[in-house]
Amino acid sequence: MTAKHHFPDIADKAALRAWMAARRSETLHKPPPRTLAEFRSTQLKKLARTLRGDSDSLDASQDRDRPVLKFALNGKTVRNHHAEASVLGDWLHTLQTAIQSVAYALDDLRQRREAGPVPGEIKRATRLFSGPVFASSYGMVLQGAPDLGQAELPGSGTEALLDKAINRIFDVTDRASKESDAEEAVLEAVLPLGRRAIKQLSDLSHILASTGTDVTLTWESKSTTHRTSTFTSASAARCRKALQDAQIEDASERLIGLLVGGSKLRGFIELEIEDKLIVVRTAKDDVTGILAAHTEKEVEADVHVLIARSPGGREHRSYVLIDLQDRRSDDARS
Repeated sequence: MTAKHHFPDIADKAALRAWMAARRSETLHKPPPRTLAEFRSTQLKKLARTLRGDSDSLDASQDRDRPVLKFALNGKTVRNHHAEASVLGDWLHTLQTAIQSVAYALDDLRQRREAGPVPGEIKRATRLFSGPVFASSYGMVLQGAPDLGQAELPGSGTEALLDKAINRIFDVTDRASKESDAEEAVLEAVLPLGRRAIKQLSDLSHILASTGTDVTLTWESKSTTHRTSTFTSASAARCRKALQDAQIEDASERLIGLLVGGSKLRGFIELEIEDKLIVVRTAKDDVTGILAAHTEKEVEADVHVLIARSPGGREHRSYVLIDLQDRRSDDARS
């Protein structure tokens, strides 16, 4: 490739003409387009390279280390490379909100809460920024934030959390595209994320399903070399139906079992109950003390349970610890 040259001051007409003449005289693999037909052919080839993930199509010399999400919209709301602003705006806003909600659900370093706002650290770590627009039916490039999240989320970093969230969303869109059992497959991926993420992913699906819009997504990061998923209006409708039909309820329970392990890093303890292992989320700072006092002892754990049931009968339970005590010492006192 030829070396880049500094662009001249546009007020200096002579310098500008000289710069343009120099560009025409440079040795290139192919001559620059000189007609409208040649220009259109060049743009279509550039689009093809972009959708394949070729680095030169995005001027990858800039922001090389930042993750990139490319998407192309088509369907009823896109005409002559122009997307309806209301659909595009709603979809971008809901996509960002869904990524934040999924990232919060997947973050092993904090206790998740279904009520209240997503923590600011999660929002900062999963921000997307609009980059160059490319021609498709309608296409755009979104970039992840600079890698500033490491200090905010120790052990994860900006890209790690964003990568996990987007890959989980791709899991959902891929499962929604299955020809059979799509709804059960979607629920299997989404139910563990909790009420907040279920709602946001349902809203994201609704925008495409209700407007007849399809989207093709491509994700590239340090952890994910290249992954593409297509979310059609039909598969979005299947996803929306599965999530809207799921029954979500809250409950309080008392679990009696053997405390067998846990993780301070991920913020949970493990109870063995009738040969089943139950994972109960708790504050990270409490895990070490709980394990020291109760490991290999029978305990009573008061927990909050989020229960999600699919129309097909699949059930997922998420547990959060409220209180825990040694059951034997409690029996001795009585």
